[in-house]
Amino acid sequence: MEKTKITGKTKDAGWQFGIRKSVPLKLNEVWEFLFSENGIKLWLEDADQKFSTFRQLSHIRTKWKLKDWTNEATLQMRVLSNNKDKTTIAFHIDKLLNEDQREETKMYWNNIIKIITEQIASDGSSK
Repeated sequence: MEKTKITGKTKDAGWQFGIRKSVPLKLNEVWEFLFSENGIKLWLEDADQKFSTFRQLSHIRTKWKLKDWTNEATLQMRVLSNNKDKTTIAFHIDKLLNEDQREETKMYWNNIIKIITEQIASDGSSK
């Protein structure tokens, strides 16, 4: 009997969601924006700012949850670049309790990454 794989369900870490988006900027410009006062307001507001992992110009790992949740998920944010003028921003969230939390997370982070990429493109201080 063939097992059906359920999107977003992991073997060991509950449910997960990931999203990434590329922007036409250098990695250090993207990192500086994400950790600027404006950038932090966009994506770190609901996260624990005591990072369990912090690698400058690479990635962070911390706890995150939406307002009405009783549990915490793990948030990973990475900036990746193979090209000096193009950088990918990636968010990965795991340890979600169920498919409903995954859908809430998906809606939340789809909106956040849209706002970040719009803001970073128009923010003169990131260039």
